[in-house]
Amino acid sequence: MFSPYRLAAVDLDGTLLGPDKSISAANAAAVRRLREAGVQVMLASGRRHENMLRYHRQLGLSGCMVSCNGALVQDAETNEVLHQRLLPAQSAARILEDGHARGMTQNYYHTDGAVYVREKTPWTSVYEGRTGGGVSLAGDLQRFGGQAALKILWIAEPEEITRLQEEMRARYPDLYLTITDPEYLEFMAAGVSKATGLAVVAERIGVSQQETLAFGDGDNDLPMLRWAGCGIAMTDAKPHVRAAADRSAPPGDPETSFARAVAALSDGTQRLSSRTDSPRIGPL
Repeated sequence: MFSPYRLAAVDLDGTLLGPDKSISAANAAAVRRLREAGVQVMLASGRRHENMLRYHRQLGLSGCMVSCNGALVQDAETNEVLHQRLLPAQSAARILEDGHARGMTQNYYHTDGAVYVREKTPWTSVYEGRTGGGVSLAGDLQRFGGQAALKILWIAEPEEITRLQEEMRARYPDLYLTITDPEYLEFMAAGVSKATGLAVVAERIGVSQQETLAFGDGDNDLPMLRWAGCGIAMTDAKPHVRAAADRSAPPGDPETSFARAVAALSDGTQRLSSRTDSPRIGPL
């Protein structure tokens, strides 16, 4: 049914989750359909590991999750860390200083699993509302300046984030920066990506690159959509994300885009759109 695929990496926000940040019945059924066909499903998100656990458990999944955009790959049951690539302490300290000088709301993703902030702001309330997870007050974030971090997140108006992305990429050419939500600019170590996380899990369970699927919608999904044997973009993904993927989900309600993609991949009841340039694999 899903041959030759044996492992599927699934993004959360904008892919598996609807606007209310819940998993629709159709998307949950699509996950079950993959699993019943022998495809191992894992979550791959920019969220922290601890925040992802409730979705992992709700779906009855087992094994690893890729969190913080690939900075961490950890087994959800045993807590074994398969991969971790941290933002160097010196870089983290500079980013915190830069953010403070600009009056940015900054989220510091600590290796202890918590997200620390200087103080509560309207932007931290936006973040908590979107993730359903809380932040921890730390006062001056500079106290973490001598420590490596999983990532640092700046939050501001979309126009400012777009401008800052180019400025900060020039300032930190050796780091990985990406915009996730329009208001979020994320700083991570070089080499961090969901593709790296997917590759780690694939190697661990003996699955080849050609046997992997990836489902996503955002810029932070681009590396794994390109790396996977078949990368599938969601219906409302940006044009450049759809262009980078092998296939795009059939049109319809964005909340169930993932379910339509799985159905089309499985039995051809709906057509998966090809990307505009030559796909890396044959027709589905």
